[in-house]
Formats: sequence, C-alpha cells, structure tokens
Amino acid sequence: MLASENCKLQPSTSDVDLSIHISAQKTIQCLITIISCLALTGAISAYFWLIEFSFPSSEWFYGLFSLDEELNIPAWYSSFMLLSASALLAVITTIKKTDKYFRYWKNLSLIFLFLSLDEAFSFHEILIIPALRETFNLLPIFFHTWVIFGIPAVIFFAFKYLRFLLDLPKTTRYLFLLAATLYLSGALGMEMTSGLLRVHFGQLSASTTIAIVIEELLEMVGTATFIYALLIYFSSLKEVINLKICISER
Repeated sequence: MLASENCKLQPSTSDVDLSIHISAQKTIQCLITIISCLALTGAISAYFWLIEFSFPSSEWFYGLFSLDEELNIPAWYSSFMLLSASALLAVITTIKKTDKYFRYWKNLSLIFLFLSLDEAFSFHEILIIPALRETFNLLPIFFHTWVIFGIPAVIFFAFKYLRFLLDLPKTTRYLFLLAATLYLSGALGMEMTSGLLRVHFGQLSASTTIAIVIEELLEMVGTATFIYALLIYFSSLKEVINLKICISER
C-alpha cells in the first residue's frame, strides 16, 4: 500500500475504489497488433534504404520507423516494453519479499531495466571493437564483437536461474522459455547472422536488411510474450495488490 506522509496525516472523509482489470489475452493481442504495424513500417523503411531513398520524404520515414536505427518509434516502443516488464517484475518482487526466490525476481527486474536503457541508448555497442575482430581474425558471425561477451553471460544466467525456472508454475515456465528463445534468437542468433551476411554481401544487401528486420521483430515478440507470461503468473497469485494514491496540496 503506497501513500505519502501528508496523506497519512489527513483525515479521510471518503474512499473511492478504482478497479483496474488487465486481461493478459487482450494485452498480448494489443502488443502483437502494434508489432505488426511496426513490422510493416519497418519493412517499408528497409525498402527505402535499399533503393537509396529515391522517393520524397523517404529518408525522413526511414529515420522515424527503421528497425535498425536508434531513438525512433520502434526503438522507444521496444524500450518501453522492456521497462514495462521490469515494472511488473518489481511488483512481483514486492509480493515475494519472504520467498526464497526474492533475489531472483529482484535481479530480473534490474536486468530488464538495463535492457530497456540499452535498447534506447545502445550501451552494448561499446563492446563492438573492430580491433578485436582484426587481431584475432574472428569468424564473420562475430562481426558484432559484443556477442562474444553476450553468449557467456547468457549461459551463466541460464545456469544460475535453472532451479528458479523449474520451480515456476508449468504454464509460466513454458512461456518464460518461449519468450527467452524468441528474444535470444533475435538478439544473439540473428545478430550473428546479420554480421555474417554483412561480411559476405555488404551492409546494403537485401539479405542483410531482411536479417536485421527479423532480428528486431523476434526481440519485440519475445518481449511481448514475456509480458504475457508475467500477467499469466500474476493471475495465479493469491495475493491482492492494494495501491493507495493520495494527492495533497503540498
């Protein structure tokens, strides 16, 4: 229950109950609709990229809707979805204060907060080091050198969270696995594929562009699936969440 100190001191004349119903099914349908629209605009922007912006305002459209650019509509959408997942995990963390997996939920919330910031500001690109690629003559799949650090991190995380995952309810466990598979297939799998295609066919090739579009779509669908999984998990909990909001003059 949340309330400011001023609110606690003021006598309450009447309370108004506001019920908010969140449907997991309607939420995922809404998210998939938005992703489908972003996929369409992303495909159009990719086409404009391939034809080198031959149409009027095509470069403006590309900057606004490209799935390969930062600080635009798809990037902010992805960042907001990851932030929403972090917020849902933070609420679960509050509920699970006495649970043996309290720290696991808390760390998950922090990880998704970082992923949200990374999606917006691309911190991981700091680990794209051309000198490393040239020095060790890395395979084309490691063109984006950050994946060299990302793969061990994912393996460590999977090992660390195995018991946590196995103790989740069956439906939630399968949805978590599906979400992770979709997201990592995009973030790591297609990232490595696009690096390979870029080396062999160039950045402006159709195959490289298609791989980039698929990569971003897999990440978006994976995040949407994870949010759906969290809402399903919420529905299985017996705890009631009371949120009290009080607005005072000062």
